[in-house]
Amino acid sequence: MTDLSPRQHECLRLVWERQATSKEIAGVLGISKSTVDGYIAEAVEQLGARDRRDAAAIVFGNTPRAMSGGDAARVAPPAEPEAPSELSMQRSAPVRPWRTAERPRNTLTFAQTVGWIAVIAIGSLVALSLAASLGQGLPRIVVPVVQGVHRLTH
Repeated sequence: MTDLSPRQHECLRLVWERQATSKEIAGVLGISKSTVDGYIAEAVEQLGARDRRDAAAIVFGNTPRAMSGGDAARVAPPAEPEAPSELSMQRSAPVRPWRTAERPRNTLTFAQTVGWIAVIAIGSLVALSLAASLGQGLPRIVVPVVQGVHRLTH
């Protein structure tokens, strides 16, 4: 395994232990975010890792790759996929475009956003056409219904 500088080692330790971002690491170590990014990028390159988490796993993880310094795919077979849990098999709630306690931020996909825009546009057209027809008087089919309700209530 390649020798990492103490700063590279410390940055990767914070990535491993806290899943810290570069900004958080910079605050802990008292250096700039770009310096942290540089240390991590150098460490990733030296270790031949895919990304910062992979580099941290190589150095600190208790994985076959961390212990051997080699490719984990050659050392251990891939893990078996887990069976779907009862929770994941339940039907999910419909996606709504407003905030909820479970979803405080907008997490709609592009397709969901376009779908909601279409629903709102069609609903607006229906509401406008209803308002226009009411402005010209009630349609002939509604008049007997309104008269019948009026007779029942009086």
